[in-house]
Amino acid sequence: MWKLVLTYYVTFFYLVVHSSQIYSREIVVGFEPFPPLINEDGSGLVVDMLHKFSGTEDIHFNVEIMTYARAKKNLQNKKLELIGMTPHQLETDDFYQYATELDWHIDTHVHLFALDKSYFNISQLPTRSIGTLLGNAEFLSEIVGLPEKKFVEVSKLEQLVKMLALGRLKVILFEGVATMNAIKSLELQGVYYKEMGIVPSTLAIPKSAEGLTLKRKLDAFLSNPKNQNLFYEFDHYVPSNHVGIQMVE
Repeated sequence: MWKLVLTYYVTFFYLVVHSSQIYSREIVVGFEPFPPLINEDGSGLVVDMLHKFSGTEDIHFNVEIMTYARAKKNLQNKKLELIGMTPHQLETDDFYQYATELDWHIDTHVHLFALDKSYFNISQLPTRSIGTLLGNAEFLSEIVGLPEKKFVEVSKLEQLVKMLALGRLKVILFEGVATMNAIKSLELQGVYYKEMGIVPSTLAIPKSAEGLTLKRKLDAFLSNPKNQNLFYEFDHYVPSNHVGIQMVE
C-alpha cells in the first residue's frame, strides 16, 4: 500500500515539475551570424537576451544559424517566427508585406574593409568586387548608392575575409564589429576600415496574430529599465583593440 502511494506522489510531482516544459510553446528562430550579438555556434548577446526573456514566459526558443537570405525566405514561408538582425525600418517594401519588426533596435556600424585605401573609392570598383553576406547586397547597395552587380554574396564572414586576403575582393562591406572579429580570428594584418554609416538593427516577426503577440511581449521586455544593460558589451565595443586594423577618415 505505502509503495503504491509513494509511486503515485512521485509520478504526480514529476508531472507538475515538467508540465510547463511539455506544454511550453516552441518558437523557431533564424539568425545570421553577427558576432558578438549572434555567434556561429548559436550563442551571443541576442541569444542570451532571448533566454532571459523565455524565463519570464512559457516559451522555448529553438535557434538555428543560417544566412540572412534563407532567414527571410523561411519567415515568408512561415517556417520561422523570429529572424535577425534586420535593418530597422530600412528593409525592402516586399519584406514588410509579410514581416514586421520590433520597436527596439541597437545601432550597428556599417564599415568598408580593404587592404588598399584607394579601394575606398568604391564608385570606381569593377563588377563583383564588393563582398557581403547572403541577403544583404540589395539593402547595402541602396545604402552606398551602387548597383547590385558590384556585389558578391557569400554565406560566412570568414569566407569574405579569406577572399579579401587572396585579392578576390577589393573590399568587404558589412557590420563593423562582426567583421573585425572575423579578421582578428584569421589573423589578417594590414587591414584598413572606413565607416559608411549607422544602421539600426533589430529582430523581425511575421505579420500574424501570434507574431504580433510576441512582438508586444519582447518590446515590453526590452523597454524595461531592468534590462537596459543586456547589450552593454556591444555598445561599449572598442575597435582599437584589434591589432592590424587601422581606421581611415
